[in-house]
Amino acid sequence: MRLEDLTPALMRQALEVYLAEAWPPGETGTPRRDSLRLLDAKTLGDALGFMERGDPGDDPDSRRFTLRIGNGRYPFMKFVLQEHLVAGEFFFSVDTHDNLDIRPDSPDFRGWEELKAWNRALKLRIEQAWARTGLPTHQDLLRLCGELAAAERDDTQRERLLLVDDELQVAEGLAVLLRARGYAVELAHDGREALERLARDPLPDLVLLDYEMPELDGEEVLRRLRLDPRLERLPVLMATASSIDLARVQSVSGLLRKPYPRHVLFEMIARLLGARRAAR
Repeated sequence: MRLEDLTPALMRQALEVYLAEAWPPGETGTPRRDSLRLLDAKTLGDALGFMERGDPGDDPDSRRFTLRIGNGRYPFMKFVLQEHLVAGEFFFSVDTHDNLDIRPDSPDFRGWEELKAWNRALKLRIEQAWARTGLPTHQDLLRLCGELAAAERDDTQRERLLLVDDELQVAEGLAVLLRARGYAVELAHDGREALERLARDPLPDLVLLDYEMPELDGEEVLRRLRLDPRLERLPVLMATASSIDLARVQSVSGLLRKPYPRHVLFEMIARLLGARRAAR
């Protein structure tokens, strides 16, 4: 949806859907009081003013507005309005924001994994409810990617890519755009599936790896694949909406801050693949 078509009433509707799913009858706790100011917004400017605007340095064609509301079991979940891949088009999504550093050797790890699974199920319910009410979601992003792919088609045959992302519609949209540019694209929707694919030949020429994933996150996938001599030089482009410790992903070939416009993605992929060809 174009920003000029997004009204305070639609913002309130999206927030009300989120609240109804995040605090159903019988759920304990209440939303953060300051997050509810958006319900009183009279103008779109007021509504966006109550939200946090992206990180400094974000691409001007990839604006991201977030509001940390939480849910009945976890205080860090975020309500998100962002411009991703398609300049000028905005979509609602939920950021589970569950990348806390709780390692497998922690006594809290099992409970943390269960909470992450619950958060992801809640995220899906909220986004599906938005779609049913006609609010702009990643379903619309996938449709727009298909339209753009048809208009921007390039039949030049290019390299093989492995795209790893648990956001199914975002992954499908990316795949449509990249295939239209001549890349052979395979999809994996979690870290385990990605590692299983990378255990087989032929290897992809580049991996586009999302950082935030259930069970095995991007950091762990990167660590494991670099232990394999077959994969130690494989270009990996990591995408994240979170602030991450770069020292822990030193072997990554490139980093994309989400959301990003598609031309930045295309340029980074072309640059990394060009460097790979030159090194052979």
